[in-house]
This record gives sequence, structure tokens and C-alpha cells, in this order.
Amino acid sequence: MHPLMQRLAQDHLRLTQLLDLFHALLERFHAGHEPDYEVFCQMLEYMDNYADTIHHPTEDLIFRRTLEKGAEQRDVFDVLMRQHAVVIQMNKRFRQSLDGIVNEEVLRRDEVEAQGREFVTTMREHLALEETEAFPIARDWLEPADLDALEILAPRAEDPLFGTPDPQRFRALFKHLCAQAQD
Repeated sequence: MHPLMQRLAQDHLRLTQLLDLFHALLERFHAGHEPDYEVFCQMLEYMDNYADTIHHPTEDLIFRRTLEKGAEQRDVFDVLMRQHAVVIQMNKRFRQSLDGIVNEEVLRRDEVEAQGREFVTTMREHLALEETEAFPIARDWLEPADLDALEILAPRAEDPLFGTPDPQRFRALFKHLCAQAQD
């Protein structure tokens, strides 16, 4: 598998791990417990700083090039590229709600929980559509030279959580993920 596609597949595994943690925190929230809001906020910051600025734009490059090469499944790629914009907005809205809770604003718990669950569900469905439909189509249509050219164009940054962790920005999140890995 080409290194660019391999990087995206690895990102998907990591995002799934975060979504699992998200789900667990939402379950605590639903049960009336106060989850670790710092972890929630760090997860959303990570999504904003890495997934939304590095991962999704890279996928968009691949999807557009696949369509340029003649793939006829335009609807799949159009849906996925639109979803990238949607999840960015969902992230921002949910993050604002969590910031509101932390700052003691009066917000309905069920509405905040619904925002979180919608975000997790949408991301899981999005990742599944990419894995089962978009990536196989792209692998069929793109030559190694296409992927080499896209790798040069793709935004690059080391993953701030799973690469060399930034202990100042993502300390609580990294600690939770390490604990989860040991269980």
C-alpha cells in the first residue's frame, strides 16, 4: 500500500480509538456523572488541529484526483467532501457547548449529549464510507505516480497526539488513551 494511503488508514484507526473514548465519556455524561471536560475539549481540539486541517484535506486531494482520472462514483466522493465541512461545524458547535458547561453557562444536558452523539455517529459513518467505498475506488484508479504527486501536495504535520505527543496540549487525553490501552 502506498505510504499516503497507509497514513490515512492509520489515522482512521486512531480516530476510531478516539471515538471509542468519546462514546465512553458520553455514556458517563448520560448517566449523570461529570466526565473529564478537559479530555473532551482536548479531543475536539485534536480533531480541529489535525483531522480537520491535515487528514481531511489530504483525503479531499485524493478524492478529487480519483474523479479527475475518470471514476464514475462522483456521488460517494461528493458526499464525503461535504461531510468534511459538516464535521468541522459539528466539532465547533459541540466544543462551544462544552466550553459553556465549563464556564457554568446554563445548558440542557440532553442537548449537549445529543450534539456529542451526533458527532460520534457522523464520524463513524463517515470513516466507514471512506474505508468501504472511497478508498478501494481510489486504489483502483490511482497509480503510484498519482499518489506520489498528491503526497507532495498534501498538508503535512506530525500527529500531535500519536506522533510525538505534545505533553502540554494533550496531556490528559494521552493519559486516558494510555490507560485504556493497558486495560
